[in-house]
Amino acid sequence: MFEAAARHLNFSTAASELSITQPAVSHGIRQLEVTLGHPLFVREHRTLSLTTQGLRLYAAVASGFGTISETLAEISGSAHRDKIVASASTVLATEWLLPKLAGLRQEHPNLQIEIRCLDRDPELASSGIDIHIRLGDGNWPFCSSTQLWAEQIVPVCSPAFLERHGPFGSVAELLSHPLIHYVDPYRLRIGWAEWLRALELPVPANLPVALEVNDSLFAQKAAEMGEGISLGWRPIVDHALAAGRLAIAFPRTLETGRHHYAVIASGPGIRRAVAQFRDWLSARSSA
Repeated sequence: MFEAAARHLNFSTAASELSITQPAVSHGIRQLEVTLGHPLFVREHRTLSLTTQGLRLYAAVASGFGTISETLAEISGSAHRDKIVASASTVLATEWLLPKLAGLRQEHPNLQIEIRCLDRDPELASSGIDIHIRLGDGNWPFCSSTQLWAEQIVPVCSPAFLERHGPFGSVAELLSHPLIHYVDPYRLRIGWAEWLRALELPVPANLPVALEVNDSLFAQKAAEMGEGISLGWRPIVDHALAAGRLAIAFPRTLETGRHHYAVIASGPGIRRAVAQFRDWLSARSSA
């Protein structure tokens, strides 16, 4: 009952799934909270969220149920495909993960993957997401993180744009052409001013921003279509560079010290399928 309520963050939906009444779910959860001596849910108006103790319990319960499901399938000997839910930003999923999925299927034919493209980082314990590819310092509460690749940022544009306006021998030449500026409303991302300052390069009073967007994939596509110069995150842009859709506009790469990580909610155990996908991501990031 708790697992269903925590997964849906809705007592009515949990009750429908379990074929019982909503009051029965509410009463059962309150009994559990009294027994444990801790509130598990924050009840505010019509919204429901997990407390810190609720997040801890859900991580353990969800992991335990996953292990039970795998064991039952193995004992029954029935045909079984391991399904996981993975999430990432749209640009990472499209430009980095999607081109590699054929290789994933070859290595793990029994692995079925659901990919969710998200514009903000999820709360793993209550979202139903098994593994999330996230940029940061690797320290997130109640999560385990496997380091993947370093954040590397380099200016990119279309090959035609570079041929028409370049090569750019200096920052001044680079900044005399239209820039595409990506501003993420939910995550900390490096912009043009931050990129210049981090490399100890001068920041002009008025950057020549011709286009400002709130989506990284859109910024990349605009650069590919010759709208200007955008900042690109490697290795996410590597597929477009290899395909000739993008070119490096200026050979200065910023390494911020942050990394992308494969992030999993903490628990007493990790399902085999999740561990396989995490290890596959790790191997691909160092290839």
